[in-house]
Amino acid sequence: MIPPFNLNGVLPPFIGTTPGAQMPFSSPYACTPAELVQRFSTSDHRRGLLQGLFQFRAQLRENGIFSGFQWLDGSFTEDVEAGGRQPNDIDVVTLAYRPEGFALNSEGWTEFVNEQGDGGIFDRERNREKFTCDTFFVDLNSLPHLVARQAAYWNGLFSHQRDTFQWKGMLALPLHTDDADAIFALGGGAENE
Repeated sequence: MIPPFNLNGVLPPFIGTTPGAQMPFSSPYACTPAELVQRFSTSDHRRGLLQGLFQFRAQLRENGIFSGFQWLDGSFTEDVEAGGRQPNDIDVVTLAYRPEGFALNSEGWTEFVNEQGDGGIFDRERNREKFTCDTFFVDLNSLPHLVARQAAYWNGLFSHQRDTFQWKGMLALPLHTDDADAIFALGGGAENE
Protein backbone atom coordinates (compact mmCIF):
# COMPACT_ATOMS: atom_id res chain seq x y z
CA MET A 1 0.00 0.00 0.00
CA ILE A 2 1.33 3.41 -0.97
CA PRO A 3 0.08 6.01 1.52
CA PRO A 4 -1.12 9.45 0.42
CA PHE A 5 1.22 12.43 0.61
CA ASN A 6 1.25 14.19 3.95
CA LEU A 7 0.78 17.95 4.40
CA ASN A 8 4.42 18.50 3.40
CA GLY A 9 3.88 16.81 0.03
CA VAL A 10 5.96 13.73 0.82
CA LEU A 11 5.18 10.12 1.64
CA PRO A 12 4.97 9.85 5.42
CA PRO A 13 7.84 7.96 7.10
CA PHE A 14 5.23 5.82 8.87
CA ILE A 15 1.46 5.48 9.14
CA GLY A 16 -0.23 5.72 12.50
CA THR A 17 0.80 7.35 15.73
CA THR A 18 4.18 5.70 16.25
CA PRO A 19 7.07 4.49 14.07
CA GLY A 20 7.09 1.29 16.13
CA ALA A 21 4.03 -0.05 14.32
CA GLN A 22 4.18 -3.12 12.10
CA MET A 23 6.57 -3.07 9.14
CA PRO A 24 3.89 -2.67 6.41
CA PHE A 25 2.99 0.66 8.02
CA SER A 26 6.46 2.16 7.75
CA SER A 27 8.85 3.17 4.99
CA PRO A 28 10.01 1.77 2.64
CA TYR A 29 6.47 0.87 1.55
CA ALA A 30 6.20 -2.32 -0.51
CA CYS A 31 4.41 -1.81 -3.82
CA THR A 32 3.85 -3.60 -7.09
CA PRO A 33 4.71 -2.19 -10.52
CA ALA A 34 0.97 -1.75 -11.20
CA GLU A 35 0.46 0.16 -7.92
CA LEU A 36 3.44 2.37 -8.75
CA VAL A 37 2.01 3.25 -12.15
CA GLN A 38 -1.49 3.78 -10.82
CA ARG A 39 -0.24 6.20 -8.17
CA PHE A 40 2.54 8.11 -9.93
CA SER A 41 1.69 8.22 -13.68
CA THR A 42 -0.16 11.51 -13.24
CA SER A 43 1.44 13.35 -16.18
CA ASP A 44 3.16 12.60 -19.47
CA HIS A 45 6.46 13.57 -17.85
CA ARG A 46 5.97 11.13 -14.96
CA ARG A 47 4.90 8.39 -17.39
CA GLY A 48 8.16 8.94 -19.27
CA LEU A 49 10.15 8.57 -16.05
CA LEU A 50 8.31 5.34 -15.26
CA GLN A 51 9.02 4.00 -18.74
CA GLY A 52 12.71 4.68 -18.11
CA LEU A 53 12.53 2.81 -14.80
CA PHE A 54 10.97 -0.24 -16.45
CA GLN A 55 13.61 -0.15 -19.20
CA PHE A 56 16.32 -0.09 -16.52
CA ARG A 57 14.70 -3.04 -14.75
CA ALA A 58 14.62 -4.93 -18.06
CA GLN A 59 18.36 -4.26 -18.52
CA LEU A 60 19.09 -5.61 -15.04
CA ARG A 61 17.22 -8.81 -15.88
CA GLU A 62 19.00 -9.12 -19.25
CA ASN A 63 22.24 -9.11 -17.26
CA GLY A 64 21.06 -11.82 -14.85
CA ILE A 65 19.95 -9.62 -11.94
CA PHE A 66 16.52 -10.96 -11.00
CA SER A 67 16.44 -11.38 -7.24
CA GLY A 68 16.17 -8.49 -4.83
CA PHE A 69 14.30 -5.23 -4.65
CA GLN A 70 14.62 -1.54 -5.42
CA TRP A 71 14.10 1.45 -3.19
CA LEU A 72 12.52 4.32 -5.12
CA ASP A 73 12.81 7.86 -3.89
CA GLY A 74 13.67 11.43 -4.77
CA SER A 75 11.40 14.13 -6.11
CA PHE A 76 9.53 11.46 -8.09
CA THR A 77 7.96 10.16 -4.86
CA GLU A 78 6.98 13.67 -3.76
CA ASP A 79 4.28 16.15 -4.78
CA VAL A 80 6.81 18.52 -6.36
CA GLU A 81 4.24 19.75 -8.87
CA ALA A 82 2.56 21.63 -6.01
CA GLY A 83 5.75 23.69 -5.86
CA GLY A 84 5.63 24.41 -9.59
CA ARG A 85 8.15 21.92 -10.97
CA GLN A 86 8.39 18.37 -12.27
CA PRO A 87 10.57 15.57 -10.90
CA ASN A 88 13.92 15.32 -12.69
CA ASP A 89 14.40 11.57 -12.40
CA ILE A 90 13.76 8.58 -10.16
CA ASP A 91 16.34 7.77 -7.49
CA VAL A 92 16.79 3.98 -7.50
CA VAL A 93 18.80 1.91 -5.03
CA THR A 94 18.90 -1.68 -6.30
CA LEU A 95 19.55 -4.17 -3.51
CA ALA A 96 20.07 -7.44 -5.36
CA TYR A 97 21.81 -10.77 -5.44
CA ARG A 98 24.50 -11.36 -8.04
CA PRO A 99 23.72 -13.26 -11.24
CA GLU A 100 23.87 -17.01 -10.71
CA GLY A 101 27.36 -17.53 -12.12
CA PHE A 102 28.88 -14.87 -9.85
CA ALA A 103 27.27 -15.78 -6.51
CA LEU A 104 30.43 -17.48 -5.23
CA ASN A 105 32.87 -16.08 -7.79
CA SER A 106 34.11 -12.78 -6.35
CA GLU A 107 36.79 -12.33 -9.00
CA GLY A 108 34.30 -12.84 -11.82
CA TRP A 109 31.83 -10.52 -10.12
CA THR A 110 34.45 -7.76 -9.80
CA GLU A 111 35.25 -8.14 -13.49
CA PHE A 112 31.52 -8.00 -14.36
CA VAL A 113 31.04 -4.84 -12.26
CA ASN A 114 34.02 -3.17 -13.92
CA GLU A 115 32.76 -4.07 -17.40
CA GLN A 116 29.25 -2.83 -16.58
CA GLY A 117 30.57 0.34 -14.93
CA ASP A 118 31.46 1.94 -18.26
CA GLY A 119 28.43 2.01 -20.55
CA GLY A 120 26.54 -0.76 -18.73
CA ILE A 121 24.05 -1.24 -15.93
CA PHE A 122 26.37 0.21 -13.26
CA ASP A 123 27.15 3.38 -15.24
CA ARG A 124 25.27 6.08 -13.32
CA GLU A 125 25.63 8.79 -15.97
CA ARG A 126 24.41 6.47 -18.71
CA ASN A 127 21.46 5.37 -16.59
CA ARG A 128 20.51 8.99 -15.91
CA GLU A 129 20.62 9.84 -19.61
CA LYS A 130 19.09 6.65 -21.00
CA PHE A 131 16.59 5.68 -18.28
CA THR A 132 16.08 8.94 -16.32
CA CYS A 133 17.09 7.03 -13.18
CA ASP A 134 19.81 7.98 -10.71
CA THR A 135 21.01 4.48 -9.87
CA PHE A 136 22.92 2.90 -7.01
CA PHE A 137 23.59 -0.77 -6.22
CA VAL A 138 23.93 -2.85 -3.04
CA ASP A 139 25.37 -6.35 -3.50
CA LEU A 140 23.31 -8.66 -1.28
CA ASN A 141 25.97 -11.36 -1.67
CA SER A 142 28.39 -9.21 0.32
CA LEU A 143 29.16 -9.93 3.96
CA PRO A 144 26.10 -9.19 6.14
CA HIS A 145 27.75 -6.32 8.03
CA LEU A 146 28.62 -4.63 4.71
CA VAL A 147 25.06 -5.02 3.44
CA ALA A 148 23.71 -3.61 6.71
CA ARG A 149 26.10 -0.64 6.52
CA GLN A 150 25.19 0.18 2.92
CA ALA A 151 21.44 -0.24 3.53
CA ALA A 152 21.67 2.03 6.59
CA TYR A 153 23.53 4.64 4.53
CA TRP A 154 21.01 4.71 1.66
CA ASN A 155 18.03 4.56 3.99
CA GLY A 156 19.39 7.45 6.04
CA LEU A 157 20.20 9.49 2.94
CA PHE A 158 16.89 8.96 1.18
CA SER A 159 14.61 9.15 4.21
CA HIS A 160 15.07 12.94 4.35
CA GLN A 161 14.66 15.74 1.84
CA ARG A 162 17.99 17.18 0.80
CA ASP A 163 17.06 20.86 1.14
CA THR A 164 14.68 20.84 4.13
CA PHE A 165 15.78 17.69 6.00
CA GLN A 166 12.07 16.80 6.18
CA TRP A 167 11.64 13.17 7.25
CA LYS A 168 9.85 11.20 4.50
CA GLY A 169 9.06 7.75 3.20
CA MET A 170 10.17 5.82 0.14
CA LEU A 171 8.97 2.79 -1.83
CA ALA A 172 10.22 -0.80 -2.17
CA LEU A 173 9.63 -2.52 -5.52
CA PRO A 174 10.57 -6.21 -5.90
CA LEU A 175 12.78 -7.14 -8.87
CA HIS A 176 11.24 -10.56 -9.52
CA THR A 177 7.81 -9.19 -10.48
CA ASP A 178 6.45 -9.10 -14.00
CA ASP A 179 6.29 -5.49 -15.19
CA ALA A 180 4.15 -6.24 -18.26
CA ASP A 181 0.81 -5.00 -16.86
CA ALA A 182 2.40 -1.81 -15.58
CA ILE A 183 4.13 -1.19 -18.91
CA PHE A 184 0.84 -1.82 -20.71
CA ALA A 185 -0.89 0.70 -18.43
CA LEU A 186 1.73 3.28 -19.45
CA GLY A 187 0.96 2.72 -23.12
CA GLY A 188 3.37 -0.15 -23.79
CA GLY A 189 6.31 2.08 -24.78
CA ALA A 190 8.84 0.98 -22.17
CA GLU A 191 10.05 -2.15 -23.94
CA ASN A 192 9.54 -0.87 -27.46
CA GLU A 193 11.99 2.03 -27.38
